[in-house]
Amino acid sequence: MREEFKAYIQYALDERKQLPANLNEEDWQDFFQFCYSHSILGVVFAGIERADRPIPQQVLLEWFSFVESTKQQNAVVNKRLIAVSKWFEERGLKSVILKGQANGIMYPSQELRSPGDIDIWVDCEKMKLIKLVTGQCPGVEYSIHHIKMPVFMDVSVEVHYRPIYLINWFMDRRLQRYVSRIEKKQFENRVNLDGVEIGSLTNDFNVVYQLLHMYAHFFSTRNNFKQFVDYYYLLKQGLTEEQKKDAAALLKELKVLKYGHGMMWVMKEVLGLDEKLLVVEPDENVGKAIMRESMHYGKFSTNKIRYVIERFVANFRLALLFPGQVLISPLFLIWHQWWKVKMKMELRKANC
Repeated sequence: MREEFKAYIQYALDERKQLPANLNEEDWQDFFQFCYSHSILGVVFAGIERADRPIPQQVLLEWFSFVESTKQQNAVVNKRLIAVSKWFEERGLKSVILKGQANGIMYPSQELRSPGDIDIWVDCEKMKLIKLVTGQCPGVEYSIHHIKMPVFMDVSVEVHYRPIYLINWFMDRRLQRYVSRIEKKQFENRVNLDGVEIGSLTNDFNVVYQLLHMYAHFFSTRNNFKQFVDYYYLLKQGLTEEQKKDAAALLKELKVLKYGHGMMWVMKEVLGLDEKLLVVEPDENVGKAIMRESMHYGKFSTNKIRYVIERFVANFRLALLFPGQVLISPLFLIWHQWWKVKMKMELRKANC
């Protein structure tokens, strides 16, 4: 990653950082494209406004237009999210918003975070939840952890019966046992969004959850800077030393600690997070590998077959760092197809 881009991102996240040198016209255009591809245009623009540096007019107009659009989109997504949460509440079901707008609440300016889909975890048994959703939206897609609920034209909704999963079956059993122990606390945790209380993960579990989410993306689409910035603001909420110790122990138990060390390096060296806020010690070697692969974000083919081939070849580069994850990935893809066939049979029997 170019040092001048990193300096502007750090300054955007923390005004105490040194004011970066100005970019030339071509560099501004490249920086705009970088921020656009990584969905951080709004966050970085706040820093650019504060820096008060001259920007080519065309780039400035595009940037400003995008930021205004982002603000409008956030207002819409917030409205949809509250409606979905209320829909489940009216049916006696508690819910928790995963990532997305719940992350935005942690930002200094929530409206500048690029919004995405709505992911909502509902306190309901899997088959019952699928039946409830398919009653509203027949024939929708589902996977091992969520089902799509296309109730809006402008925002996608994914309803989770489990918040996250690991493709290593043995590690996933450990993870789901842990989730079952702490889920009551999660569904009781509330935050304020536009004057309305919604469910949100507690910070101590969220630190683990979002790291696992990024870990999954690292081996599929790769990580983008929006995920990094989300995690940066989550870590800025602060954990107690005991909570950090518990999180590290869980990551170690789930065999994800190495990635955690690398992500802490990204937080400290790339985004400039205070070392006191890190959960575990940073690892430069793994961190640089994460950054190197992140530069390939969004570059895989949209064709399903080509995507699988490109992903397999790209992941082969990571075999020395993460041999278990790389080796099990193709086996999981095959198993998941079998799982979907099995689920179809079960749903047919249950008349879903």
